[in-house]
Amino acid sequence: MRTRTTRRATTAPLVVLVSALALTGCGVGNAVVGVKDAPAERTDVAPLNVDGAENVASRVLDAAAAARAAKGAEAAKAQSAVLADAALAQAQAATKLGSVVASDPLQKATDPQVVAVSRGKEWPRAILVGTLDEASKTQTLHVLMSKAATDPFKVYASVPMLAGTSVPGMGDLAQGAPLVKADDKAGAPIAPAQAIAAYAGGLAYPKPVANPAVGTKDAYANALRTSTAAQVKSLGTLASFSQAHAPVANATIAFRLADGGTVTFGQLTRRDVVTASAAAKELVIPATYSKLVGRSKASKSLTVTSLESIVMVVPAKGAATTVGADEQIVSATAE
Repeated sequence: MRTRTTRRATTAPLVVLVSALALTGCGVGNAVVGVKDAPAERTDVAPLNVDGAENVASRVLDAAAAARAAKGAEAAKAQSAVLADAALAQAQAATKLGSVVASDPLQKATDPQVVAVSRGKEWPRAILVGTLDEASKTQTLHVLMSKAATDPFKVYASVPMLAGTSVPGMGDLAQGAPLVKADDKAGAPIAPAQAIAAYAGGLAYPKPVANPAVGTKDAYANALRTSTAAQVKSLGTLASFSQAHAPVANATIAFRLADGGTVTFGQLTRRDVVTASAAAKELVIPATYSKLVGRSKASKSLTVTSLESIVMVVPAKGAATTVGADEQIVSATAE
């Protein structure tokens, strides 16, 4: 799945120093003697086939886009009805921050492309979908999932792909692609959750932890390093800067690739911390973050917390690479 996007991964500076600083199956409607009725058939889910996947994707992604556009109490209800896990956390942060939000990976899906459908009749069941925003030429990957027979499909992840990246073959679409457990590395040199954790360690500053099984030369990692270098240069000796990334528990979703590797979705929590040195009089907080903090200056430190949604390709041989990434500010605090 080749991308056609001009989207660039960017991050914003933190401070300026002054002076010195439904593919679910149908439920069974008949009762069994001595056992209560099984769940009734749902009308808002679809059978596990390619045509059904396309119909579900169109309906759910359109509902998700509308939920992301909602505001206030209406947004909370609409988002929880159609979003879950990483996608819901990102949407909730975006809604809370309002105009502070930098981007929205969910676009109205006029013609979603089904990339893969999970194999088998067990739950959870998932659909991997790609959409293209014609205006920005940004291609986005979405994971739709149903965890039980009575559970409608929801969007669990929506991540824009990085320019020039692609997802390798998933095998026969009609046969489906197996879902891979977060700790299962069979067929690949590293398990999905391990790949996400290794990427998080490799992005840390000032002491990244390299792992040869996971690359950190992708466009998003490069943008982070460029932003960090500019921030450190602007701070000089008046303040220090650190950046830590940590995997969000239970946010890893992976599909098996045809070669035995995986396409893995995960989410990280990033903490950017600027700490004033003894030589600094104060930290001047840019307007983007001062709105969150409630003031424009800090005497000791500024901490900005963001969510990073990641898509990685973990091949059967060779290092894993990041093919999709997006960031969303969650909060900021100052001392």
